[in-house]
Amino acid sequence: GGGAGAAGCPLPSGASECGPCAADSCGGRAAMMAAEADSFFCFTALMSEVRDHFCSKLDHTALGITARIGRFEGLLRSKDAQLASALHRLGVAPTFYAFRWISLLMTQELDLPDVLRLWDSLLADSRRFDLLLYVCVSVVLSLRAPLLSAPDFSTAIKALQRPDAWPPLHALLVSALALYQRDHAPKEHGKENDEADLVLGEMMGHAREAYPG
Repeated sequence: GGGAGAAGCPLPSGASECGPCAADSCGGRAAMMAAEADSFFCFTALMSEVRDHFCSKLDHTALGITARIGRFEGLLRSKDAQLASALHRLGVAPTFYAFRWISLLMTQELDLPDVLRLWDSLLADSRRFDLLLYVCVSVVLSLRAPLLSAPDFSTAIKALQRPDAWPPLHALLVSALALYQRDHAPKEHGKENDEADLVLGEMMGHAREAYPG
């Protein structure tokens, strides 16, 4: 049988110690195992906080997905009552688009690198799922012009379900964070308020380019 080399790695039969290449390989495997363990821990922690979204018995309680969608709807109305009313008039309820955004944490809408970037922000924030609601609201606000001009339900829902026409994720995150700070510390974040207005203006311009008609 083989012995043990650098970092306690098993050696091939007849080998007495790890050479430089073998040591690098051992270290690489150890780093990968550590990263896998950390990733699994973060994923488990995240899923433990959203598990109530998938329990049908809790759907209509304060812990269930219906309550989360209700909070999203209230937040959207507080940020843009005209837009929220227009969507309501067209029959575009949040359950038709925000349900999937919230319950699946945007994994169906974003490419993997953007999902990782979003989840990194969610994991880093103690109110991570409040931040998710603000990201969702920022998406809708960025589509204000095409949504207000939408003649019917079909046109509006297609705009909301076209992630390729959304602004870049970093712009959505900047807007979401600024809006969040505006709500939670309005006297301390005047700069962020200006930044939110600027970013929202840029995102709406992006939407107008994506929907020129």
